[in-house]
Amino acid sequence: MAGHDRKTYIKIFLTLTILTAIEVAIPFIDRKYGGKFGAREAGLFLTFTPRWSSSMLFMLSIVKAGLVGLYFMHLKYETKWLKFIAMLPAIAGFYAVMMCGEAFYRFFYANWNMLDPVSQELLDKFVAAR
Repeated sequence: MAGHDRKTYIKIFLTLTILTAIEVAIPFIDRKYGGKFGAREAGLFLTFTPRWSSSMLFMLSIVKAGLVGLYFMHLKYETKWLKFIAMLPAIAGFYAVMMCGEAFYRFFYANWNMLDPVSQELLDKFVAAR
């Protein structure tokens, strides 16, 4: 650990521990107060909800991955070019998620009236039941 301060690693470790505790607490908070935020109606307690919990979990995981990459993988002390190369998988993953979201939108919303009759009937029953 030449040139690296031990206190910095302890601070990063404690920060990661606190962020992990928050990530573990979020599903329990969502379970307890889910009715107020829409999760209880959707029947999704410990999975991603369309509300605040999934966004919060995603942001916390990005922060934790960044801390691990910067300090424990020593990217903080590397050149800008190597940092860019290390970010390429994250950029590709973000692009893939955005493309899947667009495909989901096109399939379910843009072609809402173009479903076959059986699928349309099932979809109508599902929407009416909610």
